[in-house]
Amino acid sequence: MHIFQRSRHMHPLQRLGTAVLVLLSPLPATAAYIVDTGPGISGEPWAFEPAQYFAGEFSVSTGQKIQSIEGYYSNIENAPGSVTIRLHQDAGNIPGSVLFSQSHALPGASSLDWYGVFGLDWLIGPGTYWVSFEPDGGIKGIHPGKAPNPLDEYAQHSGGDWLDWGRNYFDYLDLGVRIDATAIPEPATLALAAAGLAGMVLARRRRQAH
Repeated sequence: MHIFQRSRHMHPLQRLGTAVLVLLSPLPATAAYIVDTGPGISGEPWAFEPAQYFAGEFSVSTGQKIQSIEGYYSNIENAPGSVTIRLHQDAGNIPGSVLFSQSHALPGASSLDWYGVFGLDWLIGPGTYWVSFEPDGGIKGIHPGKAPNPLDEYAQHSGGDWLDWGRNYFDYLDLGVRIDATAIPEPATLALAAAGLAGMVLARRRRQAH
């Protein structure tokens, strides 16, 4: 029997319970870019190598499931290498503790393009975070600046540490970064919707009783 046909024979409270279960079950959502700076310009070639690499700061107002993170860079060397992409807590002007990380291969002589990690399912709550891109010893490339829609804040890793030279010091980097994610429905929003549905059912029962 079809579920909607069967529901006509349910007690009102049973129908309410079924509706609430459907409401509170995982909701389908479409992934979208929560960060998309656009690509950097090749004429602004910041060196991208183990001695110097970068991070960018972003914020989200709701919970997110991050699906992919990409940077716009290259590998000039003929030898292949890898880039480790990390998601950090915010530590003010620089990236803080690492929450997640994953590496991807970067072939030798890779021209400027979007490269990254995919299928991540990294869950984060509302707040401010940093994403960093660390190349290994096989890579010497560029991570160009002048992306058309840059992040509010950037950081540079050099000399074995992140350089904390004050808020907005590295804004001029303007590197290309893309982050694809799916919004996570807030429990409070689902609870309010369930409560509203329950109220509608009870009001209908009172009308039918009269």
